[in-house]
Amino acid sequence: MLRGPAVAFLAGAILALSGCGSGSDTSAVDPSARLVSLPGAMRKIDFDDVMFSERLGRVLVPARQSGLYLVDPASGKAERVGHLSGADSADEGEGRLFVLDREAGTLSVVDADSGDTVASTELANPGDYVRYAPSRREVWISEPAASPPGIEIYTLSGGSTLRRTAFVPVPGGTEGLVVSDATGKAYTHAGSDVVAVDLTSRRVTARWSSGCRGTHGFPRVDERNRLLMASCSEDGEVVLLDLRDGRRLGRYAVGGGEALPGLSAPGHFEVRADPGRRLATLAGSRKGLRLVDTVQVPDVGHCLTGDGAGHYWTCDAERGRILQFSDR
Repeated sequence: MLRGPAVAFLAGAILALSGCGSGSDTSAVDPSARLVSLPGAMRKIDFDDVMFSERLGRVLVPARQSGLYLVDPASGKAERVGHLSGADSADEGEGRLFVLDREAGTLSVVDADSGDTVASTELANPGDYVRYAPSRREVWISEPAASPPGIEIYTLSGGSTLRRTAFVPVPGGTEGLVVSDATGKAYTHAGSDVVAVDLTSRRVTARWSSGCRGTHGFPRVDERNRLLMASCSEDGEVVLLDLRDGRRLGRYAVGGGEALPGLSAPGHFEVRADPGRRLATLAGSRKGLRLVDTVQVPDVGHCLTGDGAGHYWTCDAERGRILQFSDR
């Protein structure tokens, strides 16, 4: 949040760093943010999905028609990867980048070192998000527009051929997708519920009510503390669940529109809304949620993730850039 002389500092920072003379309330940024530009990208980007690859040590930023970027959390340097015409969602596995292009209806596999596309396939149904399941060496894609909605599963054969291997129906879903090898489950929102899908059997094994009127965003899994944060489609509200049985432990509303949850470290969750001006860090435990800190973010920005190195990242759609904050 803004305090004392930070207001004066902020006015100068916006002019110097944004390249724009507008200091409107909807574009103001907390002075603690590191602003990361994406070289060669469009000025406005309707971001939707960012995530961290521990193997690469990079934040993956699908920048829509501007392609896919990798960002170094230490230096803040962003580099475009490959020659993709579109990137809406991405994940990494075994040195490969799995990139979903919603408009083209394709899944591409890109070599993270060379940037070469080594495999590509047209999806059976419109895809929403892509995640890699390391223990299964499979690519899982949420498909809410399929009939019935569910999760499409692909394997990469011979390093260059994508093969469709299964489809998991998820009634009422799927909104967001996260894979946890530690629990052996994938998690997605479905209606007002959170659904757990077993990675081996490829079956829905649990369905827990979030208490939201509707859900939005990625469920966030704290594997160490066996906690899951679900998120709601209004008021920037999140709900903490016990990962063992789905029992509701606490809730918090940051205000604004659809909630976007993040996890920067075990026991430390984040939430912002789109639209929404506040981003909150929350300590989560079986006693519930406790507010740790808040920062000011641009009103429009549809992504949030942690990087495993004490930072969390969100988007500034109006200026086509990424913001890094320290979780202190």
